[in-house]
This record gives sequence, C-alpha cells and structure tokens, in this order.
Amino acid sequence: MTTRRPHRSRRAMFAALAAALTLVPASWARGETLTWAQAKARAAARSPAAAEAQQGARAARAEAAGAGRWPRTNPVLTGGVDLGAPFGHPEDRAFSVGIEQELDVFGVAATAARAGQQKVAVAELEGAVLRLDGLAEAAEAFIELERAQRVLAVWTELDQVFERIAAGTAAASRAGERSDLDAILASAESAGATTELAGAKAELARAQARLGVLIAAADPSSLRVAEEPVRPPDARGRDVLVAAALRRRPEVGLFRARLGEAEARRAFAARAALPEPTLGLGVEMEREGTDAAPASPDGATGARHERTQLQITLSVPLPFFDRNQAERARALADASSAGEQGAIAARQIHAAVTRAKAAVDASWTALARWQAIAPRLDEAQAMVEKGYAAGQVDLFDTLASAERVARSRVQIVEARAAYLKARAELSRALGEEP
Repeated sequence: MTTRRPHRSRRAMFAALAAALTLVPASWARGETLTWAQAKARAAARSPAAAEAQQGARAARAEAAGAGRWPRTNPVLTGGVDLGAPFGHPEDRAFSVGIEQELDVFGVAATAARAGQQKVAVAELEGAVLRLDGLAEAAEAFIELERAQRVLAVWTELDQVFERIAAGTAAASRAGERSDLDAILASAESAGATTELAGAKAELARAQARLGVLIAAADPSSLRVAEEPVRPPDARGRDVLVAAALRRRPEVGLFRARLGEAEARRAFAARAALPEPTLGLGVEMEREGTDAAPASPDGATGARHERTQLQITLSVPLPFFDRNQAERARALADASSAGEQGAIAARQIHAAVTRAKAAVDASWTALARWQAIAPRLDEAQAMVEKGYAAGQVDLFDTLASAERVARSRVQIVEARAAYLKARAELSRALGEEP
C-alpha cells in the first residue's frame, strides 16, 4: 500500500500546481511587443503583398506616361549619293538628304493614352485587393502568435510543476514513502507535459516567423504581441452585409476597370490598324557632266549642268494583310472575360460573406460557452487543491485534474483565436481592414 506524503508536502506541491493553472505571461515573454495597430501599420508598408501592389502601380504609371507621347515614332533621317558609274556618265553626281516623320492622323496616341490610364486604374485596384489580402494574412498571423503565446504559458507552467512533482515523488520513493510505480508514473506524466511544451514552442516559432515575414521584422524570434480585446460580432444581417460588401469590395470595381481597360485596348487596336502616312521633306542636288564638244567661239570645249531641288514625299501603307486582327480579337476576348468575371465575383462575394458570417456566429457561441465555464475552472482548481491537501484526492487524480484544467484553458484560448480569425475573415469579405 502506498504511504501518503506529509500534509506539508502536499501544500507545497499544490502551491506550485496552482501557479501552473494561471495565464500570467511567463518569464520568456520578453522582446518586442506589438499591438495590432502597430503590426497592421508595418504590414501595410512592408508586407510582400504591399510591395507587390506598389510595384504594379509604379509599372503601370511608367507605361502610361509614354503611351500618349506624340509623335509616336522617331523621325527618320535619309540621305543618298548617286555616283553615275558604271551605267551613267562617270562625271554625273547626285546628292540627297531629307527627313521623314510618320503622322498620327487618326488619334492613335490619344487612344493609347486612354488605354494607359485605364491600365493604371486596374493596377491601383489590383493593389487595393493585394493590400487587403496582406492585412488579412497579417491579422491571422497576429492572432496565431497571440494564441501560441498563451498556450505556451499554460504548458510552461504545468511542465515545471509536473517536473517538480516527479522529482518529489522519486525522492519519496527512494525514502520508502512512495512506491517505485508511483515514481515511474509521475515521470511519465512529466514527460507528457514536456512533449506538450515542445509542441507549443514549435508553434510559437512558426507563428513568429510567419508574422516576421509579413512585417519585415529584423529578429522574428523576439516578436511578442499584446492581447487584443474581444468585441461582440456585427449585429447586421447577412443580406445587409452582402449589400455592403458589394459596395465596398475593390474586386467589384476591379472587374469594371478591367472591362474598361479591355475596351480601351480594343479602341487602340482598331485605330492602330488604320494606315498612318509618312511625310518626307528633303533636298536633292544633281551635277551632270557632258562629253567633249567642238570649241565654241568663246573657247569653251564642254558644258556641266547643276541643279538643286526640294523634294516632298508622302507614303501610305496599304492594309491588305496586317490589320491588327490578333490584338483586336484579344481585346474583345478580355472584355468578354471581364464581364463574366464580374458576374462571378458578385456570387463569390455573396458566398464569402455568408460563410464568414456563419463562422463568426458559431465561434462566438462557442467562445461565450467557454467564457461562462472559465470561472468554474477556478472553482475546480480550488476543489482539487482542498481535496489533495486533505488527503481525499490521490496524487495522480490531482495530476489528471490539473492537466484537464490546463487543457480546458488551452481550449478557451483556441476558441478565442477561432472567433478572432472569423472576425478577420468577415472583415476581408466585406472589403474592410481587419
């Protein structure tokens, strides 16, 4: 039969156990501590999504800046020399120099400028979508890190207590106050708590690394986040939320902008198919030599003629084969696709809001249930403490009860994180920043 430990040892052991069941941050919780407002500001400026949005907008503006330039092509300098030989007179010479310029008589440059501006509008809306996606990802990473911190605090304290109890049970076994079986089982319970602690540490490292990437943290392992308050869910009904999302989501405007950009490209392709004339202006100088002739009364033996003339040329390409068919067909296809995608986006927004609203309501109900139970966990802790101190509860029943209380507290943390994630998902579905 197992001999009970002294009453004083029970009190000391349970004092450590009571500390394990609190959610006070442990001593490891040092480093940079961020609020959600701070993390959000950094993610908005430094996240990969924010960088991609900025790069896309810059590229579109740069392209649009040159799209409406007139003239659209550079002038062409022409020149030539006619030496006469071998088919003409060896002393014949002809020199010409000129300049040619393609003329934009159908407003192609202006049409290209409008297409460029439409492309800028598309890039800006695509950037707005990317920024919202980046903030939603940052919110989820923030919530995950907060959850990992709280879970690690629970398992850290419980592991320390179980380790002390295992050590005390082993000492009591050596003194003959406990059986070897008690010592072995206490060590096994301690090993289980250590395993949970190792998993919690790994979860914390993953959460820190994820948030660190999104906010460009210099040392992600030092990141800590402050606990954010839990607000009740949005009281608006699903239909009201869907209507708000259709007004606010940048995706709705994005597909309209893509439709406008495709129409602008179609207009540009149609104008570019029209033949653009090329006007040339030049000067030609000719010098003709003649064969020897009988002497004239004034003594001349031959004649040489020189002349200079102004040349104006005009050339027009004939659009028999290339009428920009491919670009026009592509623009029409893109316009059709944008219209279809806009209709699909409306259905997707409706589904996203419905799904997120349901998740918020369900997770809020679960969290409220856990919050109602939380004070009873403190009562359970006190009951176990009293029973163990009075010798009414065995050591291993005490350890099992302590672990169940700890797991219940972890489940409260999980329920809180699930609700906060559902709220962030609903914010993204509504086109709002989390």
